[in-house]
Amino acid sequence: MISLRKSMEQQAVEVLESARKSYGDGFVAFGEAGAQACPPAGEGLMESLLNLKRRLDAEASASMFTETEALLEQELKTWSGRAAHFYQQKTDEVKEILAIVAQAASEVGERDQRYAKQFGNLTERLQATAKLNDLTAIRQSLIMNVTEMETTVTKMAQDGQNSVAALRSRIDVYEARLGEVEQIACEDPLTGLANRRKLERQLEILVKQSRPFSVIYVDLNGFKAINDTLGHQAGDDLLKQFAGELRAAFRTTDVVGRWGGDEFVILVDGHFRDAIIRAERIEKWVDGEYLVTTGAGQQKVQISAASGVASWQAGDTPTTILQRADAAMYEHKALIKSRRKTMSDHS
Repeated sequence: MISLRKSMEQQAVEVLESARKSYGDGFVAFGEAGAQACPPAGEGLMESLLNLKRRLDAEASASMFTETEALLEQELKTWSGRAAHFYQQKTDEVKEILAIVAQAASEVGERDQRYAKQFGNLTERLQATAKLNDLTAIRQSLIMNVTEMETTVTKMAQDGQNSVAALRSRIDVYEARLGEVEQIACEDPLTGLANRRKLERQLEILVKQSRPFSVIYVDLNGFKAINDTLGHQAGDDLLKQFAGELRAAFRTTDVVGRWGGDEFVILVDGHFRDAIIRAERIEKWVDGEYLVTTGAGQQKVQISAASGVASWQAGDTPTTILQRADAAMYEHKALIKSRRKTMSDHS
C-alpha cells in the first residue's frame, strides 16, 4: 500500500514536471512567434513570457499553473492590442503618404492649368498685336504683354518654390516620425538599450564590412535568485540600473544592447585588446552594490557579471562570433564560481 502511494506521488511529481516543461517551452515558442510577427510589440511579450516561465521554474504547483494561465491570457491580450495598434499606425502612415502625394499632384495640376490659361490669353493678345498696322499701338501692346509675361513667370517660379518648400516640410515631418518608429522598434523597452533585433542587424553590417570589431557577451551572476527572492519588480529595477552603468562604461561608437533576460551583448569597434580593456571596466565600474525597489521597500543587493570576449576573424558569421563570446563568458562564470569556492574553503 505504501509502495503504491509512493508510486502515485512520484507519478504526480513527474506529471507536474512534464507540464512545467511543456508550459515553459510553449512560452518560449509563443514569445519567438510574437517577436517575428510584430518585433516592436514582440520584445515586451518575450520578456513577460520568460518571467512567467521563471515563476513556474521556481514553483510548479497546481495553483501556480492556474495563476500562470490567467497571466498568460492577459499577456497575450496585451500583445495583441499592441500589435494591432502598431499595424494600424503603419496603415495610417501609408494613407497619409498617399494623401500628401495626391495633394501635391493636385496642387501642381491646378497651378499648371491656371498658368496655361494665362499663357493662352497672352498668346491670343500677341497674335492680335501682329495684325496691327500702327507702330505705336504695336509697341504699347508688346510692352504690356512682356510685362505681364515677366510677372507671370516670376509668380510661377515663386509658386513652384512654395510648393516644393511645403512638400519638403511635410516629408521632414514624416521622416522624423519614421525615425521615432525605427527607434522604438530597435530599443529594449525595459532598459532603453539596443534590443536583440538591432544587435543582430548591426552584427550583420559589421561582418559584411570586414572591419576589426569584437563582441562582449555579459551575463549577470545570481540574477535568478534575486528575481525569485525579491520579486520581478526588484529584478527589473536591477536590470535598468545595470544597463545604465553598462552604457556609461562604453564609448558612443560601441553598441550596447540587451540580448534577453539578464544577458547583454556589446559590439566594440576596434581590435581585441580594445574589447578586453572595455570588458575589464565591467568588473571595476559596473559590478558592485545596487539599491533596488521591492514590494517591501528598497534593499541593497550585490551583483557581479561574467563576460566573454570574441574578436571577429575572417570567415566569421554573426552566429559563430556570438557562440565564441558566449563560450568565453561561461568559462569566466566557471572561474568566478571556482574563486568563490576557494575563498569559502579558506574562510
